[in-house]
Amino acid sequence: MDVLAEWTGTSRHVLHEPWVPPFIRDGFSDLIMELEEAAPDGLDRKRTEFRRTGRVDRGTRQFLELSVQQRLAQGFHQLLNERFRLLVGAQLLRAGVLTRMRKDTPDFDCQWGGSEFGVDVTTRALQEVGAALGQALEWGLWDGPDVNITLMRSGELLFSSKPAVIAGISDRLIAVISERIKSTPDEARYGSVPVPELGITAVWDAGTGAGIPGARVTYDSVLRFTDEEWDYHWAMAARQINDAIVKRGRRAYALPTIVVVDVSRLGETGRFLSVDRIMKLQDVLDDCDLGGLRGALVARSAFPSRIIEPLCWRGDESVLSHVGSVILGQYGMPLLAG
Repeated sequence: MDVLAEWTGTSRHVLHEPWVPPFIRDGFSDLIMELEEAAPDGLDRKRTEFRRTGRVDRGTRQFLELSVQQRLAQGFHQLLNERFRLLVGAQLLRAGVLTRMRKDTPDFDCQWGGSEFGVDVTTRALQEVGAALGQALEWGLWDGPDVNITLMRSGELLFSSKPAVIAGISDRLIAVISERIKSTPDEARYGSVPVPELGITAVWDAGTGAGIPGARVTYDSVLRFTDEEWDYHWAMAARQINDAIVKRGRRAYALPTIVVVDVSRLGETGRFLSVDRIMKLQDVLDDCDLGGLRGALVARSAFPSRIIEPLCWRGDESVLSHVGSVILGQYGMPLLAG
C-alpha cells in the first residue's frame, strides 16, 4: 500500500527505497489514512513535517553534504520516531479527546468534559551498535558487491551511536571491502577491517555466491552479552529516559501535560524486558525531576502494532484519565467518563 503523495511529496523519500519492507509502508499508510479521515486541526503541519523528515535530496547544506546512505539512515530513523507520535495522535482521536496537533509544545492539545490537557511525545531510539551497523551495511550492500560480513565485538563497551555516524562507518567499510575485492580479482577474497570507534571488527568474504540482498550481514547476538555488558546497557538506557523526561519538565506548559516516552527502539530495552528490568525502569522514573509535567509514561509499541504497551508510570491521580486515552484509545472512554 502506497503512502499518500501529500505525505511523501515529489522529492526522493526514504519510504520509497527498495530496502524498506512493505509492512513498514503499510503501517504508515494505515495510520495516515485514519488521521486523514478525521482531519484534526494541525494535520497539514504534520504532513509537511513528514515530507521534510523523509526526503533525501533536499534539505540544509549540512544535510546534503552527507552521503546518500547517511541521509537515508537519518531520515528513516526520524520517520520511525514520527511513527510513534502519529500513533499516539490516532489513539487520542479514537478516545475522542484530540482537539489539535501542534508543531510546538505539547504535541497534542486535548479536551474531555470541559477539562483541557496536553500530551507530549518523545522517542528514545538508539540501537545497539552491532545491530545498527548490521542494518546500515545491509542497506548499503543492497545492490552489491556479493560479500558476506560478520561483525564481531572486539573492544570496549559502547551502547550506541548516531544513525548518521553509523551510516558513515558503513560507507567506509563497503568502500574498503569493495576496493580489496577489485584489487585481487583472481584470488580468494576475505579479510577483516577493524572499527575501533565502535569496538567491532568486520570479518568478510566474497565470491561465494551466498550473499543476497537483505541477508549479507550477521552480528553477535545480544543474548551473549556478559553481565558487565548488560549492566552497562541498562545504565545507558536509563540515562536516556531520565534525560528525556527532565528536558521536557523544564518547558513551560499552558495545559496540565503528561509526557509519553517511547522506548521501543532504545537498544534492547524495548525487546528484552523482564519484571525485574521493568522495576528498574520504574525506579528511574521515580527518581526523575518532572518539573512542570503532571506525569510521565514509559511505553513501547512494536511495529506495525497499533497497541501501546505501558511499562511504568508516575504522576498525579488527576491525570490518570489522560494516560488511559493514550493507552486504550476508544476503550479508555469509560475511564475518562469515570
